[in-house]
Parts: sequence; structure tokens; C-alpha cells
Amino acid sequence: MAESKPDSPGYATERAGVNKADLHREMLERHRTCWDYWKPQYDAAREDVEFAFTPDSQWDDWMRDTRTGRPMYTVNRLRQALKQITNDQRQNRPQAKVRAAEGGDADLAEVRQGIIRGIDSQIDAQRAVDTAFLFAVGGGYGVWRVNTRYADDGGFDQVIEREEIANPYSVVFDQAAKKKDRRDARFAFVDTRWARSAFRARWPDAKLVSVDGATEATKDWWAEDEVTVSEYWYKKAEQVEIVLLSDGSVHDADDLALIVDELAAQGITIQRRRVIERDKVYQCIVSGAEILEGPNEWAGRFIPLVPCWGELINVKGRDQFFGATRFAKDAQRMYNYERSTFIETLADQPYSPFMADAASIEGYEAQYQSLRTRRPPVLLYKSNPGLPNGGKPSREAPPAFPAALAQAAAISADDVKAATGIHDASLGARSNETSGRAILARQREGDVANFDYIDNLSYALKYDFEILNDLITAVYDTERQIRIVGDDGAEQVVAVNRVVVDEQTGQPVTLNDLTQGRYDVSVTVGPSYTTQRMEAAEAMMQLANDPSPIGMVAKYGFIKNLDAPMLEDVREAARKILVGQGLLEPAEGDQPPPPPQPNPKDVAGAEKDAASARKYNAEAEGQEIENQAAAFQFGAQLGALGIAGPPQPPPPAPAPNQPPQGGFFVAGAGAPAAPAPGGFPGQP
Repeated sequence: MAESKPDSPGYATERAGVNKADLHREMLERHRTCWDYWKPQYDAAREDVEFAFTPDSQWDDWMRDTRTGRPMYTVNRLRQALKQITNDQRQNRPQAKVRAAEGGDADLAEVRQGIIRGIDSQIDAQRAVDTAFLFAVGGGYGVWRVNTRYADDGGFDQVIEREEIANPYSVVFDQAAKKKDRRDARFAFVDTRWARSAFRARWPDAKLVSVDGATEATKDWWAEDEVTVSEYWYKKAEQVEIVLLSDGSVHDADDLALIVDELAAQGITIQRRRVIERDKVYQCIVSGAEILEGPNEWAGRFIPLVPCWGELINVKGRDQFFGATRFAKDAQRMYNYERSTFIETLADQPYSPFMADAASIEGYEAQYQSLRTRRPPVLLYKSNPGLPNGGKPSREAPPAFPAALAQAAAISADDVKAATGIHDASLGARSNETSGRAILARQREGDVANFDYIDNLSYALKYDFEILNDLITAVYDTERQIRIVGDDGAEQVVAVNRVVVDEQTGQPVTLNDLTQGRYDVSVTVGPSYTTQRMEAAEAMMQLANDPSPIGMVAKYGFIKNLDAPMLEDVREAARKILVGQGLLEPAEGDQPPPPPQPNPKDVAGAEKDAASARKYNAEAEGQEIENQAAAFQFGAQLGALGIAGPPQPPPPAPAPNQPPQGGFFVAGAGAPAAPAPGGFPGQP
């Protein structure tokens, strides 16, 4: 148990006005009731874990007594089946997803998610989850905790961390709690055993009771050499007044008591008030005789203990839990018995007994009795002519080997597989499946059979992420630099709660304010980023065989997803080639691709079409001139005969910047007179 101190950053100062005698009396009653409820199940779960993971624990007392002096071998097929479940979890860790809710901001949701991911990525945090999940799979129940500590010895900044609880059977929750994550528990205990000398050194002024001096209510707290010390968590409902401000935000009235005038100067006023009941979480360190430390107020609104269940069901109003070991124990015991008997029988095969007259081996009994362990070069006996074969001892034929033993062991091995849902293909062993699709289907069958364990872990982690998200508001409440982690594991340092002055309004503005807004947390389950990158590289390699431009882009994607050193130049060169060919959009700083060169065939066709158009226009213009000349000649002939000619159509309007038919006329010295409006000079 991590020691809790009155000045621990996770707790406030000691509250005044608490009747510690009444609090201790209530604690003792709750502790006794809790352990009476959970102890039988804890004992069964502890036996399951020992059976699956510790040596020399799979033979019960009855079987040991019946096989005294005979072989008792343990061939643990169960352990590796359970490891398949736990190691699959380590490769597919659930991740947190934070979304902005009332008053929240999408960018701040990303910051919070990065903080949670940074906490979750720490090796100690992952070990805490792995240990709890191992106990959940083996025995049905594991637990870890969330705590806070100072970031370093030279400052006052606090950080949040997840801590391992190596012995989950030291933690008990309120037996009246109904929710799977026990968020509705009103109290919980974390017990630990202290040597009497260590207890005296840690709390020199505390009462140290002897075994004989313990009462009926406290006898379980005191042992001859050890003392039980418990971390007592409990909730207390308190009346809190909240206010609604004119800007729409809601705050505790106590938090605004000293800044009401400043808010009014900014035009922010209180619109409504109401009193609500809110739980506050407290913690204290207790012994069987007194409260050693506390009570201390916890910074969050949840008891920071996270249970992880294997299988949890409610039978006749009582919660019962168990893991994958419980229903495979009998099959494993039978397998051990059958394998031990098989070896014993096999060992007896070469040593069939001698048949001899007692007088023939008189004086040599020890030699014959040691034949199972020794190989003497000569066996002596006393010849007796009155006996068949002169009284020479002879071996009896060995009994037929019972093949049923081997068959029974195979049946028991299949029973272990059936009880755990883990078959040979899931363990990487050769089975009846021959095609890759069949092997994957059988592996998938094993994953589905035990997916409820991963699902229950996801449920526990969702509660864990909610605790972390709640503590972020209380712990990261000052201006500071914090490290966040992205989806790809890349780290980034951001400034939070930074106050700057708006140049336009002159008012202070808080950037990345983690104390404001509400945020919801969910859990996503799937392969890690590294696994996803490997799968993407494999898919890209398949697409790279495509001769089309898609294949070129897939090759670049394959190079991007390779996790190998000294590939930066190759990635950059591949990108420049694709950008130059127009297959990738140029990024900032990239040289845009040159404009595409025209197709020579298209250019020749366009030129041919233009020449044809010019020829057609020239022919049309020539025909127009011929028509006008003919019309002019016909009109002149009619005029000579005194007949008025047909009216002439007006000439076509000239194109912009083009001279009219006949050209522009510029008057000047020596220039001929302008043509008459109706014809040529000199003609009416």
C-alpha cells in the first residue's frame, strides 16, 4: 500500500470538528461486515490463481493422500491458455476518447485526451492494469488505484498516476454497491500488514495492542508479529450552494464569494441560486485501535479504486465472480492424474516380476528386491534338482499396456480446451486446420469465446479514465507546461491555464483553461498504433503490385509505415517524385509540379483544324467579292438601259479595330475626294 500522509498532494488538510471516536467505531463495523461478505469469494479466487499460476498447487489433499509414495506430476496446460487471453490484452490496449460536452472545447478535449494518454502510456500505469487483468482472468477479480504526487522535490506542481495493487484480495468495497465499477460504493478499504517494529517506527505515538489485549471486534487486526493497517475511504453527502451567472456558467457559491464585485464590474451577475447535495470523498489511515492519519479530503469526486472483474453475475441477490480457471480445474486435475498414472505404468513395463521358489533365492532376497533400481551383472540363486528347471527363477510376462490411459489423457486435454475456449490454433500449435482461413477462423473463435474479459477491462478503464478526467480539473489548475501524447505516440509540450491580455479588449484571457467546461470519456478497443502501422504496411505492399498510379502511391505508403532507421531520405525522395507527377498534393514548402506538356497528336490536330478554318474563311471572302462584283456589273447594265437596279444590301459591320471594306480614308493634301456614300468616286 502506498503510504498516505496528511500533507499528501492528493488530500486536503485535516478537517476540524470530526468526532474520531464515532468515525473509528463506524469504520470497525463496516470493515467487519465487508470482510464477512467478500472473504469466502476471495478465498476461492485466491485458490484459483494459485492453481493456474503457481507450481505444486494442482493436487488436492485427497489425491495426495491416495498417491502417497507414487508419482504425482503436474503438466500445466491451463497456464498457457490463460496467458493467451492476458497477452492478447497487452497487444490491444483500450484507449481513451475525450469529447467536449457542456461548455467544453474541442481543442481542450484533445489536450485532456493527450494528458490521459500520457498517464496511460507510463510503464507503471500499464503494469497496474496488466496485474489486475491477470488476477481477473485467473481468479475473477483484480484492482488498481489512481493517486497523485508531487512532480519533483523542487516544486509544488502535482501529477496524476496509476498505481499497481499487487494483492487485490486486500481491497474490499461496500457490499451494498450495485454498479460493476463500484462507483456507487459509499466506502472501501485497502488493508496491509505491517511488522510490529515497522508500525512502531512509522507511528511512534500510536497504540500497539497485544494479541491477548484485542477485543472481539478487533482481534483480526492484531497478530503476534504483525499489525493490520487499513486505508479507509468513504463518502459523505454535504449541502452545497451553486449559482448561475449571467454568462451561463455555474459555480459553487463559496468559490465566488470573494470575487463577486470584480465580476459585477465586468457585467457578470448572479442570476439564480440553489442548494444541492454532493458527495465528498475522504480518506484516513486506521488501525484496530484508532485513526492514525486524517480524515483527509480527496481532490476528486470518485473513490480512486478501480475494480476489474473476470465474470461477475448476481445470483440470489449476491454478486459472484470467477475467472477462466474455475471451470477448467477438474479437467486439469484429471489430466495430471492420468499422465502420472501413464508414466507410472510405463515405468513398470520393463520390470515384470520374477517367479521363484523361496528356497532358490534364500539369502539373495535383497538382490532381487533391488532390481528396479539396480542392474547387477549376475543374479544368483540356489539350484534345486527337485524343482522344474532346477529352481531357476523366471520372469512373468508383463501386463498388457492400458491404451485407455493415453485416450483418457487426450480427452482431459480437450476438456481443458473446451473449458477455457482456447484451442490449439490459438496457441500456435498444429491442429486439424490446414488452410490459413481455417486457422484464422479457429483463432477468432478463441478470441470471441473470451472477449467478455476484454470487455470487462474496457468497462473498468472507462471508470479509470473518468477518474483521471475528473482529477485533471483539480490537479492541473495553475499555469504550467505539461506533456501530452498523441495517437501515434508522439509527445508534445503545451502550456495550460496561461493568462494573456487580449490586445483588442484589454481583458485577461486564459488559454487552454483546464478548469472550465465538461467533458465526456469513452473507450475504444483495437490494435495499438504500432500494430495498425504494421497492418497498413502489409496492405500497402499488396497494393504496390498494381501497375497503375495507385501502385506508386501504395509503395510510398509502405515506405512511410516502415519502422526502420535511416529511411528519411528515401521517404522524402519518394514524396518528391509523386508530387512531381501530380499523384500527391504538394505540402507547404514542396515544389509544385510543372504544367503538363500538350499531346503532339492533339497539337497537330488543332493546327490542321485551324488551317481548314482559315481556308474556309478565305474561300468565303473570295465568293463574297465575286458576288458583289457581279451585282455591281448587273446594276450598271440596268442603269444604262434606264432601269433602276435592286437596292444594295448594307455592307457588313466591320470587326473591332478592323478597317471597313475598301480601307480607311484619310483626308489630306493631294488626297482624292472621299467616296460617295452610295458608291465609288465619280459615280452617282
